[in-house]
Amino acid sequence: MKKLRITGPGRADYRLGEPMLVHDGEQLLCTLDPVPVNPSGTEIRVEHFTPSLSGLEETRHLGRLVFLEICAFVVENFEQIQAVSFAFSRPVELLAAGSQHAADRAEIMHRIGIEDIRVAPKPSVIPGHFVVTGVWLYTERNVAALNEVLGELRALYRDRVVGTDPKGGAGVVRRLVERWRASDRRLEH
Repeated sequence: MKKLRITGPGRADYRLGEPMLVHDGEQLLCTLDPVPVNPSGTEIRVEHFTPSLSGLEETRHLGRLVFLEICAFVVENFEQIQAVSFAFSRPVELLAAGSQHAADRAEIMHRIGIEDIRVAPKPSVIPGHFVVTGVWLYTERNVAALNEVLGELRALYRDRVVGTDPKGGAGVVRRLVERWRASDRRLEH
């Protein structure tokens, strides 16, 4: 996979404000329905997506890749959009697992330049349900960070058949964090 393909309904070109469909080749991975645009037409809001494949989000943590692909798609195709706000939540039955998943999402978001990331418990009947929110601003620095992290995620997913990560999706995030920390240590020396 070089990059995910984003379309509107019926595989038509995506138009702002429509539902967004995310594909890997011919496989529909998920749907975001709809993707609201603010009244001034300068910001979109990405809240949640519905995976098309059962268990895909759990085994691959696809949400992170989808969010980064959406940011890149918007940068490439809609110059009037200057910000992408998001609110991601994912119910996890164990409190520790839910907080770890939220922390992992926040870490990736921080790496692409989002500075005001908020993680909060979400009222739910399921313990461990957290929501991660923030706004990604279109700046040269943030675009460079986005492209770097997106390249890493694409490389991790490219040669792996969906659902075959022996360490689960957490292994993907752990490897990304390890690479990031290693690069930080190299810069310090």
